[in-house]
Amino acid sequence: MSVLAATDGTQVPDRVVEVAAELAAAHGEQLVVLHVIPGDVFDEQQSSSVESTSDLALTFAPEITYRELGDQTKRPDSGDGGYSLEHAKRDAAGVAEDVTEETVGAVEDAAYRGRVGDVTQQILYEADDVDPRYIVVGGRKRSPVGKALFGSVTQSVLLDASRPVVAVMSEE
Repeated sequence: MSVLAATDGTQVPDRVVEVAAELAAAHGEQLVVLHVIPGDVFDEQQSSSVESTSDLALTFAPEITYRELGDQTKRPDSGDGGYSLEHAKRDAAGVAEDVTEETVGAVEDAAYRGRVGDVTQQILYEADDVDPRYIVVGGRKRSPVGKALFGSVTQSVLLDASRPVVAVMSEE
């Protein structure tokens, strides 16, 4: 089994990754860290002629210091040279790895996953794929009106997951 941490990539250090790493260590499980690039962000990047993966990183989550991933958008085998779904998944996995390393250092046997699409659905799909002992997600306190207007990935995962979910609430 494993412990699945879903990081949004906006906080370093990330309490979600920290709690998931602690749970994985306590239960002798593999840590799997997932970052999902929302579909609208991917579409925007794809249509804006992204020059490099570092441009995507700065656009999506400027708070994170990204390692140099290289210019993957102009590889000869990438067809039209544009920003593909595979590039985005690789970049998202890189975000997961970067956040983990900045939060808890190198974790032996950790897995880093990247997905693109509806964030809630992709977290649940990944959970179906890896069958974790726990899914660890972040959240923040909102008013009932705020939840109704803006929705909540955390709330949706809590309601729709078929395995235990640990919600790590932010201090904000």
